[in-house]
Amino acid sequence: MAQAIRLARYLAKFCVALILASPLSTAVLVAQSDARVDKTFFTRRDAIWTGAAVVGTAVLSRFDEKIERWAMSPRVQGGQSRRDLVDGLTHINETPLTIAAILTYGVGRLGRWSTVTDIGLHATEAMVLTDVTSELIRGPVGRARPRVADGDAYKFEFGKGFTEFENRAFPSLHSAAAFSMAAVITGEIYERKPTAAWIVGPVLYGAALIPGLTRIYLDQHWASDIASGAFVGTLFGAKVVRYAHSHRPSKLDRFLMGGMIAPNGSGGMLLTASFSR
Repeated sequence: MAQAIRLARYLAKFCVALILASPLSTAVLVAQSDARVDKTFFTRRDAIWTGAAVVGTAVLSRFDEKIERWAMSPRVQGGQSRRDLVDGLTHINETPLTIAAILTYGVGRLGRWSTVTDIGLHATEAMVLTDVTSELIRGPVGRARPRVADGDAYKFEFGKGFTEFENRAFPSLHSAAAFSMAAVITGEIYERKPTAAWIVGPVLYGAALIPGLTRIYLDQHWASDIASGAFVGTLFGAKVVRYAHSHRPSKLDRFLMGGMIAPNGSGGMLLTASFSR
């Protein structure tokens, strides 16, 4: 019982750390002085953040096996109704979130709502960068998912992540996608009403934890996979928003926010673009 309580505390601290640290990192990445515009998308500050995240992930990985054993215990797994609920929640992943981002952009364009278009566009950009980067890491790292790792959190088969689904544990794409979306929305709110971001941010990041925690419950990911995915998603979500708003008007924004699809009078469709803001 004492061990179960300790493990529960580890997981609770892990959740609280993600909820608190992710909005903080978003604030640091997004709330830069307008007088200081980064010349490049990635900066030295981002490298420092990334290094800190790597160290933090390595430290957390020391508890991966204990957290997995706790998550797989009968008390945590519960009955079929609990598993059915988790199975439903785990479908909140990169696919529906990316589709939602694209649809938001499309609705904004059709309705000519610049704010909706702006958010949809940046959410789509962030989701693509997050997905691609996560896959590029997962492929060569080849970390085995806990359900096939026989209790060994350090089972890596380098390069196997490109061909085997069971070797794509690190980082968690579910977690990365959820935190990327949370970072984009928080960042967009910050650009328009900074005080509101500090209220909405923790709520969004708290919700972003759900997909990752379901993956731990289903024995699909280690806790450190979830944390690393959360960092990747937060980084790209925050950076896309900040870069886009500090380098207006970018050519991509001008084209995608100024393009219109309309009938061409002969049964087809015509794509037009306006490059003025």
